[in-house]
Amino acid sequence: MNDTLEQQLEALRRQPPERLHGLEGAVWSRIETLRGGEVASRGLLPLRTASVVAALGLGLLGGRLATRALEPVAPEISVFSVDARLAPSTLLGGH
Repeated sequence: MNDTLEQQLEALRRQPPERLHGLEGAVWSRIETLRGGEVASRGLLPLRTASVVAALGLGLLGGRLATRALEPVAPEISVFSVDARLAPSTLLGGH
């Protein structure tokens, strides 16, 4: 297995080196292309911000509605309630 690897490395060594002429220009053109994409993405910043604010608002609204739906309902008759219409003290004390 080592012989195969050695043979492949030797074959790579014998190949002529690649030309590096024009590499710098290609790198700079790629950088400029990426910078152009940044400018386009900056134009979408208000839309992204609005989307995040809307998502947070919907999450808060949904959470508030869910907690209100889970709140316990006060029973109609409660002994220690301030509004105990059927409490003995209320019935005996008069109107």
